[in-house]
Amino acid sequence: MPALDTLTHPETAWLLRAAPALLAALITMTATFMFRQPLAQFLNRLHRSRLVAGFDPALTWRPQLLETRIALLLAGSAATLSSVVLGWIGSVWLALAAAPAVAALVVRLGFTFATYRYNQQLERELTPAIGRLSALLSGGLGLRTALERILADMPNGPLRNEWIWLIQQQGTPLADGSIATLRQVIAALAAQTSNPRHETLLNHLVVVADQPQDLQARRCAAAYAALQASERRREEALTELAQMRYSGLAVGGAGCLMAFYLLTTQWERVRVAYSSPLGMFFAIIVALALLAPIIGGFWLSRVEDVDY
Repeated sequence: MPALDTLTHPETAWLLRAAPALLAALITMTATFMFRQPLAQFLNRLHRSRLVAGFDPALTWRPQLLETRIALLLAGSAATLSSVVLGWIGSVWLALAAAPAVAALVVRLGFTFATYRYNQQLERELTPAIGRLSALLSGGLGLRTALERILADMPNGPLRNEWIWLIQQQGTPLADGSIATLRQVIAALAAQTSNPRHETLLNHLVVVADQPQDLQARRCAAAYAALQASERRREEALTELAQMRYSGLAVGGAGCLMAFYLLTTQWERVRVAYSSPLGMFFAIIVALALLAPIIGGFWLSRVEDVDY
């Protein structure tokens, strides 16, 4: 194919590349708007499919990590942006074919990030809540009464939502005609919560839910002491990994900076090199190689320790 500047004036050659990019973006936005209802229904079905099977409907718990409207906005924005980029460097057909995959990937990343934020906030609330629960149980209160006392002044957050659900579902009629006990509700929440530390605590409470109050107090105090030790181990691990994490971020950032310099100064050569199917394949490899140190640096900051 002849160079664009031989088909028209060099000053207006960018219009030939802008036309397919804008056409692909327009088609993508129109399709997203027209099919927004089916897409919303699909996202709702996807949310329901993530529910843990085998539980009575009254004991099914799953937080709304990412609202449907936000997921649709992410999908539409990602599809439109990818259509513009691929339509500019490739063709309309390539842009339209890749837009759904890019949208699905971005929505998946959105769910992953929302889950990560949810678990991080829950963990920040978990340790002080367990400390209060241990103190209240040691003071002679029952498990349900202690949970209600904590929820009375606990700020809104993931842990409050899960414990409120736990209290509300006790006594709910089940499909087999029985009444949900506190032990059943705690076991159901332990199997469905997304936070491993919270799951471990709930498994402790399942064991002592029907036991005498003094045994509940001792078990909760032991869990609180072990969780504090776990927090100290994690802080020590984060300190030891800090140098490795910062080194990965520095190396990855330097590589990305060099790639950005080449894109801004040698854009035409880069476009020609990576516009073919084989070039796009190697572009993915190069991008992964540049991002690998950064991803590794962030991954090293995720230290989990649920041994308590």
